[in-house]
Amino acid sequence: MKTEMNLLARASLVAVGLTAVFMPSCSNSSFNSNAGGPPAAGGKGDKSPAENGNNNPPGFAAAGKTLDLYVIMDKSGSLYIDPSTQQPNSGSDVACKRFDAMLDLVDSLRTKLNSNEEVRLTVVTFSKSAKNLGTMNSLLSQSRKDVSSKFRAGVCDNPDYDTTNYERGISVALQSHDDNLRQKKLDLESVVFFSDGAAKDKDTGILQESIRRLNSTFSSRVYGVLLGRTNDQCVLRDSNGRNLQTQECMLKVVGNESTKLLSVEDANGLSAAWSDLVNK
Repeated sequence: MKTEMNLLARASLVAVGLTAVFMPSCSNSSFNSNAGGPPAAGGKGDKSPAENGNNNPPGFAAAGKTLDLYVIMDKSGSLYIDPSTQQPNSGSDVACKRFDAMLDLVDSLRTKLNSNEEVRLTVVTFSKSAKNLGTMNSLLSQSRKDVSSKFRAGVCDNPDYDTTNYERGISVALQSHDDNLRQKKLDLESVVFFSDGAAKDKDTGILQESIRRLNSTFSSRVYGVLLGRTNDQCVLRDSNGRNLQTQECMLKVVGNESTKLLSVEDANGLSAAWSDLVNK
């Protein structure tokens, strides 16, 4: 009897251990502060390198700290053509002021940080699909012209008239982050997610998982800039089955932290909003 009890006790401990292992872990032209990707390639539910022990203190950037910055930039059709009118050059940001705003953010980082502090910038564009435009090291030592030469064409040229698929942009950025970590880990890691519309992803489960992974990887350091229309319907729903509107959808992306989402009615307000992120 004693032997049987010991065997049962050991079996219970093994079952508990296996369970622990396999359980899944805008109102004016100026800006206003407003109130997860598929699993990694290693297998379903696997964590990325960043999710294993990433310790990011709050704040977008800090003097004396190196910074790994990821910009996830919407490139969907509504930026170029207003869906309600279908008129050429009627979109929310035909002049690509979003890119100039990103350059202004880089200038603000130069002001806030010491010139010898390492800042690494990765830019990803997305619509129905996504593209990693590359990574720039030693960002603060680069001129605006240098940054423009590397990223402007990918962000602004060759209009993409597809829909807005948040998950693709998030997933490509997360993969780039994993790749960058294998090269060098920096002190702080922040994300800027820019869009002018609600998520139209077909698979809401994959979208929710990508958002979960984004906020797990960059804990309390995901920031959003929302341009224009805030009443478009998102594929995500609330607990009552109601489709979220654009602003609510973007709040999900930034981990439901309203102070990390800036809303801008038109493109003229983008520069101030992006620059303000540096002091968040």
